[in-house]
Amino acid sequence: MNRFFKRKWLLHCCFWILYSIYFFVVNALGNSRLNLGASFITVFYCAIIFYTVYLIFKYVYDRGHILGTIVLMIGFYLLSALMVYHELYGKFGLEIINNKYVIVHHAFSWAKYSQTFLVMHSNYTVMAVGYYYYKSKLRESNDKLVAVKARLDAESSMKSFQYTTLSAQVHPHMMANIFSHLKNKVDPFDVELGLQLTEIYRLMKFYMEAHHVEGATHILLADEVTALEQYLSIQEKVEPNPFYINLSCSGNLMRFSTAPTLLQTLAGNLFKHADLWDKDHPAKIDILVDHAGYRITVENRKRSGPQILPSHDVGLRNVRTRMEYLFGTDFSMEEKQDADHYELTLCVQHYR
Repeated sequence: MNRFFKRKWLLHCCFWILYSIYFFVVNALGNSRLNLGASFITVFYCAIIFYTVYLIFKYVYDRGHILGTIVLMIGFYLLSALMVYHELYGKFGLEIINNKYVIVHHAFSWAKYSQTFLVMHSNYTVMAVGYYYYKSKLRESNDKLVAVKARLDAESSMKSFQYTTLSAQVHPHMMANIFSHLKNKVDPFDVELGLQLTEIYRLMKFYMEAHHVEGATHILLADEVTALEQYLSIQEKVEPNPFYINLSCSGNLMRFSTAPTLLQTLAGNLFKHADLWDKDHPAKIDILVDHAGYRITVENRKRSGPQILPSHDVGLRNVRTRMEYLFGTDFSMEEKQDADHYELTLCVQHYR
């Protein structure tokens, strides 16, 4: 960025140096007394006019401050008019009070003074305004190109992610055939295990559909609760010791949607970090639905002693990111904890 800035202003300096030489050559043809130093000074002041007008347009007019632009332009022209007079005719004297100028070398002429002022300022003001609009259009074109590139990159990434996701997935029909075969083999000997295999397949299919690139980003809260119940049912058979998680729901679960696998993530955190084996102090997952949204509260006692699995907060960060993506400012998430207890509250309220 610093190199680009230096290169940009180096090109500007080279332009004004070459323009000063051109200015000297053209004007020396009609004025033999003109020297190169005077040309450089004149062009330097013209460059000041150019950059002043350009910067006013860039930093004031570009932000919609039209009145501020007019005031600054008038103020600059008045100041410049005094400087031009001082340069051409000498210093102001006391006779300015009587509406007269003190002219050092030759008589003051409004016609010559106005001509000099207009030639110097109109040409370079037009150049500055033209340069401003050129840069504005160039910036718009660059922004459009960046937007198009970003869209193409996003589409390319989307296709790449979609291909990777589809490649990593096992086809549901094949999984159904495998689980159906296993269930038929197991049923004559253990009906309960056969039902468990069916539940495992349903839950696996739910996860596959939830993580499909073109899958639904929202599912009904009722469907998510059903998937959670399947998950807890399977865990009852997997865990070596009985665990205690109270799931309670109130309100119409069919009214609102949520992110797929949200509740399973929260339940998974309970199995990692909570004390689930005290029947008198079970963990709780409460879902309350009202007219404007819903609230999910998870409460549990912390597991005593050293943690078997370290906490990286990845699951909760993903939950927050996904829910904020879906619901924006309608979603909030709060954590409360002390040495023994932990509480997490997720809230989606569409009308506050």
